[in-house]
Amino acid sequence: MKCPACGQPASFRRTAFTLQGVSFSKAIHGYSRCAPCGKLLRLTNINLSLIVQTITGVAFVAVYAFLFRSIGLLVGFKIAVVLFFPLLIITGITAGYITLIRSAKLTIVDEGNGIKT
Repeated sequence: MKCPACGQPASFRRTAFTLQGVSFSKAIHGYSRCAPCGKLLRLTNINLSLIVQTITGVAFVAVYAFLFRSIGLLVGFKIAVVLFFPLLIITGITAGYITLIRSAKLTIVDEGNGIKT
């Protein structure tokens, strides 16, 4: 994603692991601040990311259920069950994040009254 004001791309580390210059409550609602220019931005068009996470999760469960006996025989059934949830979570987060970075849009927000420009 690039800032619509200055055109600079967001860094992966800053996007994934920081609040991006806003309070935690604003970060939850999709707000961030551009590091180079300091403009307040809002993340929009995240519906595709949620759809991709859901489809990826359902597909992963189907494939894992189909291959469960083979995986269980290979590593043991207890380990296969324990591995299921972390792999499901990692797959969903990764697919959602990649889709979010590629399809979401940033809009500039007026800091005084929260109106998008």
